[in-house]
Amino acid sequence: METAFEPGLPVEIGRIEKELGKLWESSGDTKTRASLINLVVYTEDPGSTSADTALISAIAGKHACRAILIIANPRAKESVAKAWINAHCHMAGKGRQICSEQITFRLDGDSAAALPNIVFSHLDSDLPLCLWWKHDFPEPLDEKLWGWVDRVIYDSASWKNPAHQFALVRHISSREGNGIVLCDLNWTRLFPWRYALAGMFDHSAALPCLPEIGKLSIAAPPSGRTAALLIAGWFANRLNWQLASDGRSFTSAQGRRIAFEIESGAGAGILESVRLECGKASFELKLTEDAEFFESTMRIPGIPEAHQLSPAPQGRLEETLLRELSRAGRHALYTKSLDTVLQLVAR
Repeated sequence: METAFEPGLPVEIGRIEKELGKLWESSGDTKTRASLINLVVYTEDPGSTSADTALISAIAGKHACRAILIIANPRAKESVAKAWINAHCHMAGKGRQICSEQITFRLDGDSAAALPNIVFSHLDSDLPLCLWWKHDFPEPLDEKLWGWVDRVIYDSASWKNPAHQFALVRHISSREGNGIVLCDLNWTRLFPWRYALAGMFDHSAALPCLPEIGKLSIAAPPSGRTAALLIAGWFANRLNWQLASDGRSFTSAQGRRIAFEIESGAGAGILESVRLECGKASFELKLTEDAEFFESTMRIPGIPEAHQLSPAPQGRLEETLLRELSRAGRHALYTKSLDTVLQLVAR
């Protein structure tokens, strides 16, 4: 079905670069083209074209890029390829504007197989390539395409079959000579949770309780189950736990058994709460009902029960993407935690 929204000026695919040149020639001296990265967005949802274009415009205002938006429908009976060009301009002071280019492609049927060539033909120079894959990863993977990607962005919260998709992610990251950086938006949204959980053990009386953890309980809505597994994988990696043969508990390096459970919740956040039981001590971090604050509770024998409120970032998509596009390093903890996550989702 054809989308009613057209993201820019329709152009012939073979004339894209010439038409972009004309676009800048007609802008005079008030607009300056800028680009720090190539941002390729792949989606199979034509209904998201307007939202994706608006999001690209917002990103370009803070992180200049050449954006290539690809709307694919490989199951279409008819093979069709269309293209549009657009510029997102933002004021930079003294009447000047900084502008980023967007090229949008609609690839139906067999035209979708031309994805790698479409991408490679329209990259901006040798700038880094960030690929935001807004769909399940295909199989078999196109080795030519992934060989060019510097950072791949995806959201494990949207996967219908996390076990299979995590296995493909592991394959992408383990290719020989591959320097690709994995950027899971689900993991990025969990940063405030991981930061707040680690902060609970800054207290001098709390730190000795870490080796005594006997149970990890995570409450999450159905949409947050993968996020709960990522938190469990993070705990296992940081505390050197191994998943037990029953798949429902961990074993510490000292041989202590740590029970593990995911409780069903109905909240609006990706997680509702994380609770740790350490003998007679316990630690809990949960979202308030309005999801605007974390409430932490620390109960340790011999000291007063402690409660604390701290802001809980909302994790808007634009902010989450900008955080990924602005960072230069790798997600080392995520990659290390994947081994445990792969075992958990396979159970």
